[in-house]
Amino acid sequence: MRTGQSLGDSTGRGPGRPRRAETDRRIHEAALRLLRTGGPAAVTVEAVAAESGVAKTTIYRRYADREAVLRAALEVAISAPEEPLGNTPREKIRWALDQTWHQMAEVLGRGGVSAIVGNTQPGFTKLFRSVLTPYTGALVDLIRADMAAGELRRDLDPDTVVSLLIGAYLGELVRRGRVDKGFSERCVDLMWVAMSGGGVSDR
Repeated sequence: MRTGQSLGDSTGRGPGRPRRAETDRRIHEAALRLLRTGGPAAVTVEAVAAESGVAKTTIYRRYADREAVLRAALEVAISAPEEPLGNTPREKIRWALDQTWHQMAEVLGRGGVSAIVGNTQPGFTKLFRSVLTPYTGALVDLIRADMAAGELRRDLDPDTVVSLLIGAYLGELVRRGRVDKGFSERCVDLMWVAMSGGGVSDR
């Protein structure tokens, strides 16, 4: 395994020969599987090669080290947010929340979440925060826009609301060991009462 670069600063090598999309896909998917189950420390070039069936020499032709592999996998998995779906403020908030929770559940998994909560690898924590920021920022912007339009209480603190919504996911994961599909709906129901000043039926 090659070292010498921090996770936050690692970059891939020049492309050399044209990359084959299928090979890169296998590498990225293998890296994310390892991340979800074992955390960022499990994502080594040796482990990715074994998991993906791609030779180490091929991986090194594409990426400088394990950090570059992990960065590339995360950047592919976490694309830029799309326009929110839904017509009402509540529908848009639910959409943004689902998108943010998806990054934690389907990209990070328990291994990645544990690493971030424990900050066991600060470089990885910094990297993931940077790629998650567009989603949390979109959620904050949705709340602010609806506050300005009079759809939500004007005395809300959008950043605090976002932290509570994301924290609910982590709290449920710690308590139950999983987050059921219906939990996000119940979470939004509870928060919506405080955010709108009305009842759950105000949708």
